[in-house]
Amino acid sequence: MNERVEELRARLEKVQDAIAEASTDYSAVRNETSRDVELMVVTKFFPASDVEKLYSIGVRHVGENRDQEASVKARDLDSLTLNNESPLRWSFIGQLQTNKAKSVVRYATDVHSVDRPSLAKALAKAYTNQLNRYEAEEDSAPLAHSLGGLKCFVQVSLDEDAAATAGQAAEGKRGGSDADAALEIAQLLEELPGLSCAGVMGVPPLGGDPDQAFERLYGISSRLREQFPHADQISAGMSGDMESAIRWGSTIVRVGSQIMGPRPLVQ
Repeated sequence: MNERVEELRARLEKVQDAIAEASTDYSAVRNETSRDVELMVVTKFFPASDVEKLYSIGVRHVGENRDQEASVKARDLDSLTLNNESPLRWSFIGQLQTNKAKSVVRYATDVHSVDRPSLAKALAKAYTNQLNRYEAEEDSAPLAHSLGGLKCFVQVSLDEDAAATAGQAAEGKRGGSDADAALEIAQLLEELPGLSCAGVMGVPPLGGDPDQAFERLYGISSRLREQFPHADQISAGMSGDMESAIRWGSTIVRVGSQIMGPRPLVQ
């Protein structure tokens, strides 16, 4: 057990150093935001025991992209999420079906993959219903309630030709709305009860130039901030393109394998 903790610690420190170096090297865009770069550790396919070990070495923000897996981990580790002094935050970062909103609002503090109005509405309905049950003393509160509501990121397609839906994943495309629709979704998030727009999220097209993709995302973020100054976060950058994302203003990088190591064989 201690061996695994030390392995995670060494990998974590290496990534933290890389983030610090990239933030210093690419200061031109960074100066336009007061936010430091936050590290989210992506823990999909790894057991709750690994998340517990991450917590023991200082990690307070993890991300998951499958509700079936994330909901179980969050339930098993609710003592960490309910720690008033230093709570663990769970972000949902994967493509989300509307029928999973009811589950996700129970444990997620933020959702990074809101790519269509129907999903925004489903999250608002689920959040409101969960809050009503809590106020009626019938169930627990949505985890995000203590933070003022569910923070949502509009996922933007960075494919140059057109927005790619979840159903096009087999074609090598990523999910997300187009730039104009992203602004409309952000407006909707600001109007729906229990939700707010935190910023944008994007993933470069497979085989594409990450710098070009992240430059495009930064431009969309700038347009969004003109209308909603508080929606100043950019969720972008993973293990293979983190430095490029930071160069173009990412405020949250999502790193999995560089910290967690190879995925378990059994998934």
